[in-house]
Amino acid sequence: MGLEEYRVGGATPRRHARPESVAEVASAIASANEDGAAIVLWGGGTRISVGDDPARYDVALDLRSLAGVVDHEPHDLVITVRAGTTLAGLADVLGPHGQRWPVEAGDPENATVGGTVAGAADGPSRLRYFHPRDWVIGVRAVLGDGTLTKAGGRVVKNATGYDLTKLYSGSYGTLCAIVELSLKLTARPERVVSLRADLPTLASAVARADELLASAIPLDALAIVRDRDIEQRGRPEARLFMRLAGTPGAVDRLLSLVQGRVPGTPVDDTEWDRIAALPLRRPLSLRAAYRPARGFAPDIAGCDAVHYPGVGISHLFPDRASPGITALRATLEARGGALVIERAPTLLRRELGAWGSARAASAIAAALKSRFDPRGVLAPGRLPL
Repeated sequence: MGLEEYRVGGATPRRHARPESVAEVASAIASANEDGAAIVLWGGGTRISVGDDPARYDVALDLRSLAGVVDHEPHDLVITVRAGTTLAGLADVLGPHGQRWPVEAGDPENATVGGTVAGAADGPSRLRYFHPRDWVIGVRAVLGDGTLTKAGGRVVKNATGYDLTKLYSGSYGTLCAIVELSLKLTARPERVVSLRADLPTLASAVARADELLASAIPLDALAIVRDRDIEQRGRPEARLFMRLAGTPGAVDRLLSLVQGRVPGTPVDDTEWDRIAALPLRRPLSLRAAYRPARGFAPDIAGCDAVHYPGVGISHLFPDRASPGITALRATLEARGGALVIERAPTLLRRELGAWGSARAASAIAAALKSRFDPRGVLAPGRLPL
């Protein structure tokens, strides 16, 4: 990759490094700390657009060569991998053992495990399996001064330092460079069935999704999609996608219950990969986070979107800059939520700010940054710290 390919917003680094070991990562960060050089960490680059422009950007530290399995205990449902391992690569390792890491994110061929955790990536699996951090039991990470640290362990019952793994999730490379992760696994379901119901309006899709959630049917995933790129004249305004997983007998019973409430057409399971990747493909992509509420789906003038009912996350894709962005952000923040501009033209992101109002007290955020990155060399300015 040339330096231009490591561009973040309007900033391009002066050089890049691609370490192949944990020791090389620690050495690179320690050297930058001594020189006062600012580093932006790179994985697969699928979510590198999230955040404000770096205040300084000297070195792109590419962690993709730091990949592979460190240890796998199939009987304990635990695996330890290096942070640059892709989600697809992890699935290839676990597949022959009938196992999986139950975290879905867009573009698994490029998205890395470390980047998925550091960026708190969401996807269809959130409904049943919650946050990626809930499936991490241990982390090795390099702090901003080059110190190699360890939190948690390699067995599920070991909770030492577990809260640090939660802190690192969603830190977007501003507190540390995650270099190794121990992950909890689940068995792969014996059968998976995906359905699509075409509905005339977003409101009707939301109502049917709420009906399914209220029924307490254990769905594996649920999503509402408005995507005019794949629609033709006469197609419905919204599509409700439903996924069921488990033993063959259990799925048969669930299928009967779901079809009795929301009749759907079977679709290929790869449809979920497309849904998860939509936020990565649009030039203007906003992520709304809010407390899940009946009948609520954030909207900007009928824009394309992916809504995850029951999770409290929606991805919105307006056609262009709209006054509705500011108004929706104010509405969500008043409800205790947030609107993050994940992908946008540089000038628009600078004008509106990626994050909106700060959700953490500035003194606490500054203290954390000082503790983990005392000289501010890790992605300065990317988060409101």
